[in-house]
Amino acid sequence: MKRVAVLVFAAVLPACATVVEGTSDTVTVSTTPAGATCTIDRNGERVGAVPITPGSVRIDKSRHDLTVTCTKEGYQTASVTTSPTFTGTTFGNILVGGLVGVAVDIASGANNRYPSEVRLELAENPRPAAPPPPLATEPAENAPVRPVAHRRLRGPGI
Repeated sequence: MKRVAVLVFAAVLPACATVVEGTSDTVTVSTTPAGATCTIDRNGERVGAVPITPGSVRIDKSRHDLTVTCTKEGYQTASVTTSPTFTGTTFGNILVGGLVGVAVDIASGANNRYPSEVRLELAENPRPAAPPPPLATEPAENAPVRPVAHRRLRGPGI
């Protein structure tokens, strides 16, 4: 029985990053201005959402990039792609007991870490162009009055 316990312990112990770091990260998304709605995608699949910024979401770890896209009325959509970083905890598996732990860390994504915060700057939508000036011809009621030369008519009875 002791041998079985030792073997099970030896098989589980090497998964250092999985045990120490966990298999998910909390990512806080903030925008300037605040109040945007954001989605988080990985490889074309939605993996999280922040209904209103600033806000946090828990994301399963992976070696793949995250794309954070935020929208807010009156502002242009903003997007940023962030890559995970490799954690050194997996090196402990190589020293302590090897390939099983490394395989577990790689399979679970625990050997990667996403940034704890992602910030996006939203630009205001461009204002609509001013309407063109009116045409040069004005309506008759607004036309300027021009003096008319009067001629005196001469003739009988006038």
